[in-house]
Amino acid sequence: MGRFKVVLLLLGLGSFFMHLNFASALNSSIPQYTLGFLTPAAASEIPTSLAIEWESAFRVAVEVENSKLGRAYKLVPHSEYSDCDWQTAYHGALAIATLDNNTYPPVIGVVGPACSGAAMSSVQPLKPLNISMVSFAATAEPITVDRAWFFNLFRTVYNDKFQAQAVAASITKLNMTSATLIHTNQYYSANLAQDINETINHGQVNLEVVMLASGTNSSIDSDQLKTVLDNHTPTDFVILVLHPQEAHDVFEAVNAQGRLEFPWWYFGTDGVTALDPSDENQTDPTLVSKLLGEIGLSPYGGDYSNNSICDTYFTYWKTANYPGLPVSGLNKSRSYTPYLIDTVRLYFEAVDSVVSLNLPITAGNVLQALNGSSAAGILQFDGCTGVVAIDPVTGSRDAALQPPIYDLVSFTSDSWEAKGRIQSDNFVTLQPLQRPNSQFAPNSAYNGPNPNKSKTGAIVGGVFGVLAAAGVGVGAYFLYKQKRRGRYNPTSFVRVMD
Repeated sequence: MGRFKVVLLLLGLGSFFMHLNFASALNSSIPQYTLGFLTPAAASEIPTSLAIEWESAFRVAVEVENSKLGRAYKLVPHSEYSDCDWQTAYHGALAIATLDNNTYPPVIGVVGPACSGAAMSSVQPLKPLNISMVSFAATAEPITVDRAWFFNLFRTVYNDKFQAQAVAASITKLNMTSATLIHTNQYYSANLAQDINETINHGQVNLEVVMLASGTNSSIDSDQLKTVLDNHTPTDFVILVLHPQEAHDVFEAVNAQGRLEFPWWYFGTDGVTALDPSDENQTDPTLVSKLLGEIGLSPYGGDYSNNSICDTYFTYWKTANYPGLPVSGLNKSRSYTPYLIDTVRLYFEAVDSVVSLNLPITAGNVLQALNGSSAAGILQFDGCTGVVAIDPVTGSRDAALQPPIYDLVSFTSDSWEAKGRIQSDNFVTLQPLQRPNSQFAPNSAYNGPNPNKSKTGAIVGGVFGVLAAAGVGVGAYFLYKQKRRGRYNPTSFVRVMD
């Protein structure tokens, strides 16, 4: 029943925004172009509240940018569902690419999707039309391997080798001397787990890496998980490298096994911290209460202080009264929302560049601008997440101009709160941390560089995205690349919907 309500909510939200689009089109006499968005579907791998937040953030960013003076064009937003599934994402991108120009303005680009496998698949139907796609959350490192194959795929986020460095920095800072890293065969999960395993100092930490299989009616095999944790010391860390739905299923399983009690402590990657503790359709309130204090990594949440670049968008968001406005406060994590805002602005900057060269606004010319191959050179601007520029060699965020920043976050009743900041794999700040359910337990807090215990525990992370990377040319490509890199981990998980 909960999911049915969510479907109706998202459908209603889509209809509401579509009505605004048509009203805007009728009242505008300037040239218009379509900016597509591959948004998460209802009951997908992305939490419902986050999917609503992203949909609203996309519309907010488009409307704010359209309102800026001096632009003699308008971008009209159009959304299609993607999920983290390669098939759904492919067909969503195909639907955008084949929009009827008698009804919709010409498409100049596509934002999204969030998940890496879905991004690698959905970019394919855009290729023949030279339509670019910029993802705000697809982090898997292999996307940058071959620009000849992914010539029209870009991202405003950093690849997972930088997140692996942030995990390694956390291992050192929290003095993890022994840990179990749990991942699945999902594209994001398997590749990030390998990045972490290659990055850490194995002389410093004894790391066991375990791949969980999927269960009959769950994304994970709870019996296998029990066997793994039976051989694990509770005071050691458990590191979760999972997407949100898998993290939810793991937390439910370890709760049933009595392994959310003190001294168990979990640390997760950005997929786990995308799990929304306030999402009643996703998380049982009784489970949420036991997760308070779990920790993990989240992408930098952006600057929302008064007069900041981000503040402009969030002030408009409040005024427009769109749903999903994130919790305010500089210590609140916002899973890739500021990167989504910066991605929308990147498209406007690309169109501005095309206009400045007196070229027609076409998908091909916008693609050249994003590639830095036009006469205007490489695009660069100050965004919500710092200096935004695309490295033309990789198509990813240029880490030389803006060093990668990650937040170490802690689970609260309504959000993930930033407790520390990691920049260029070094901690800049770190507040005291408290083990979950440990208020009456001695020596349970981490109070800075010298933790009270040499071993702790961990689980809370995962990434936005990632399910499948196969199909429609993508599968053939990676089979070819498998021998060269030895990193191809095709998905075997088929989620059973209830």
